Amino acid sequence: MIRSLQSTVDYLRRAFGFAGDEGDVLQADLVRNSGAAFLRSKRAKVAIFAILFGIVSAVIELPLPAEDLYRAMRAELRSRPAPQDIVMIAIDDKTFRSFNRKLPTRTDDSRIIDELIASGVTKVTFDRAHASPGSPAANALFIETLSRHKGKVWLGFAPRHEFGFQTVEEIVPLPEFRKFVQLAAMNGIGGPFGLSVIFPTSVDLDGSRHASLSAVLADYEGPARWYYPDYAFDPATVPTFSYIDVLRGRVPAASLAGKNVIIGEAYFESADYYRLPLRDGRVPGAYFHIMGAHTLKRGVPVDLMWIPALALAGIAILSLSLGRTKSTRALVVTGAGLLALPLLLDEFGINIDVMSALLALIWAGIGLRQIVRKYYSSDVDAMTTSAISSEQVNAERDVYALKIASLAEMSEEWTARELGEFVSTLIAYIKGPGETGDVAFDRDVLVWLAPRMDTASLERHADGLALMLKTAISHDWQSASSAPALGIDTNYDLPLGQRIKKAMQAAEEAASRGARFIINDPAYLEARNQRVGLLRVLEKGLRDRSIRVAFQPKVDLLTGRIVGAETLIRWQPDGKEWVNPQELVLAAEAGDRINELTLVVMEAALVDGKKAIALDPAFKLAVNMSAKSLSDAHLMFDIMTMLGRHAFPPGNLTLELTETAKLEDERIAPQIDALKQRGISLSIDDFGTGQSNLEYIEKLPSSELKIDKRFVQNMATSEESRAVVRATIEIAHSLGKVVVAEGVEDQAVAATLRAMGCDHAQGYLFARAITMPELLSMMGGGRIVVNG
Repeated sequence: MIRSLQSTVDYLRRAFGFAGDEGDVLQADLVRNSGAAFLRSKRAKVAIFAILFGIVSAVIELPLPAEDLYRAMRAELRSRPAPQDIVMIAIDDKTFRSFNRKLPTRTDDSRIIDELIASGVTKVTFDRAHASPGSPAANALFIETLSRHKGKVWLGFAPRHEFGFQTVEEIVPLPEFRKFVQLAAMNGIGGPFGLSVIFPTSVDLDGSRHASLSAVLADYEGPARWYYPDYAFDPATVPTFSYIDVLRGRVPAASLAGKNVIIGEAYFESADYYRLPLRDGRVPGAYFHIMGAHTLKRGVPVDLMWIPALALAGIAILSLSLGRTKSTRALVVTGAGLLALPLLLDEFGINIDVMSALLALIWAGIGLRQIVRKYYSSDVDAMTTSAISSEQVNAERDVYALKIASLAEMSEEWTARELGEFVSTLIAYIKGPGETGDVAFDRDVLVWLAPRMDTASLERHADGLALMLKTAISHDWQSASSAPALGIDTNYDLPLGQRIKKAMQAAEEAASRGARFIINDPAYLEARNQRVGLLRVLEKGLRDRSIRVAFQPKVDLLTGRIVGAETLIRWQPDGKEWVNPQELVLAAEAGDRINELTLVVMEAALVDGKKAIALDPAFKLAVNMSAKSLSDAHLMFDIMTMLGRHAFPPGNLTLELTETAKLEDERIAPQIDALKQRGISLSIDDFGTGQSNLEYIEKLPSSELKIDKRFVQNMATSEESRAVVRATIEIAHSLGKVVVAEGVEDQAVAATLRAMGCDHAQGYLFARAITMPELLSMMGGGRIVVNG
């Protein structure tokens, strides 16, 4: 269908002479000032700020807690048993109780060193500094033990460091011990909220370089690094023996031979406990050194930090911002890839920080989505009027707005893809090979700028363009109701933003009036001023309650007797010219006074209508009302109040819905139910036009259906109109509805309608709109009604 429309459009363009070599190249200023260029600039700014935000957040470590938590989550996913070559000798609660709630003495440490070395342990490390003074005898024994096992024992130390505004002095073994033993750094740096820790592989102390505890346990000899211990190694699986059991020879030598050990605190009251993220409880600090040692055993740790991830994110952001796609799916894919990449790199001891890159992607995604929401249509692949609107004045361009009357109907019956292709084809046609700039889409209106023309040329161009579009659309859509309406603004001294609104208003009015185009020029402004004047007259009439009504009888086609009447506005303000009812209603709708007009007309009708009911209790009084007004609960309340005030039987009132509005508002259904409960009838007016179609009568619980006079008056000459009328009568009767034919002007048409089974009719054959006394006179005669 869309391809057929495109081919039709191409043919019509050639036929109407809209193709030519002069439109092959767009003017340079049009390209430079186009909506596309404006959007590229917006997208580029979003990209630059997103990347800068990512860099700044990385430098100040803004996403560090999230980074640490994600690292812990990856470790949990990769959780595995720890290798068995490093053993924890725990100063646990059993040991603590054995020493009367005291820590082991240096004499005990001397004995356990001998026991471990005798069992074949390769290295003995202490997660303690032995910095406190002891008894001379114990110190002497400890020194003798260290000297005998020199090269196999390491004592812990912590260098001097600053923590916030505080300075923590170094903690090192006593000088006499340092001559016979090697030192190993115990220190690390914890992350926010205890979610991570980083260890050095070596630390400077007094000008000398000393390995860390984890580096000693891992036999690490690589370059100096800070690294994250891999929390994937489950500390619960680390071989662990109680200090007191080892000291008393209760641990088999085979369980210790050839292994490196660390002696650390693990009793309940110890301060050397730390949180292991995503795990219950706390873990003794020595286990973190063991996890670090297993991490180092895989090789030299590499910390790529945030640079690679942010570089990849930056490439994705810039690529998307410089492209034309509205989708941010590429950013989502990039983000997913960045989240998956560390899972792979963790296995090789390579750390990469991705959270700053994700923040940049999120910033870019939000910014680009905001641009899409503000500057692109949600229905089709087109920009909105905001993209081409500005506060600048452009005297070289006319502003066009094209409204497709049936686009709302198309959107219901077509898929989103079909609708998008349809609008895209129209956009491609409008742009064509000429000098038309970007075409924007807003709800059901297309807006664009084109080179300025003189008035005569502009009128010819607008008329030809509207005719071609109507022909092209009708050719494929096969619907005369799909007529396009053009609005063109030529107020060159106004900013583009205002001109776009004026062009759209002109297109809306052209559509409502059934005109092919309206040029918003001085002549149009004069006509609009007349409407404004009419609105002032209306407001005065509403204040004074001076608006008058007349009644056109509804006649039973079988008996020829009057069964009701439709209320019509017949008003001559201040005794001057008669007001056109349709123009008055349009002015009321434009001025948002339609509900007030409805109430004034209804009150006048109720006052007179009671007289007809007194003559015929079955008399039905019909009052026109906009279907959109059904959603106004206040109006419904006012109508009910008015019925009570005038003691008018609700069962004798019929509301004729005249507005071509959709009945999908959730607020309408309760109002319809309330009307039905009170016995008020609903009638579908002008069936066959606008929204009054089969779907309409299915959704609206009406008791009456009125066939539009255009079909009725064409019955004498059009077989198609007769078929439409006959089918409408059959459908309405099958749904239990009374059928009223409008615009009956001769006996032949009335006879045909009677033969088709039409129930009621109104029109000049019976009577024009008359006063209530005239109507009562006709009713009182009890005769068959024919306008003599």
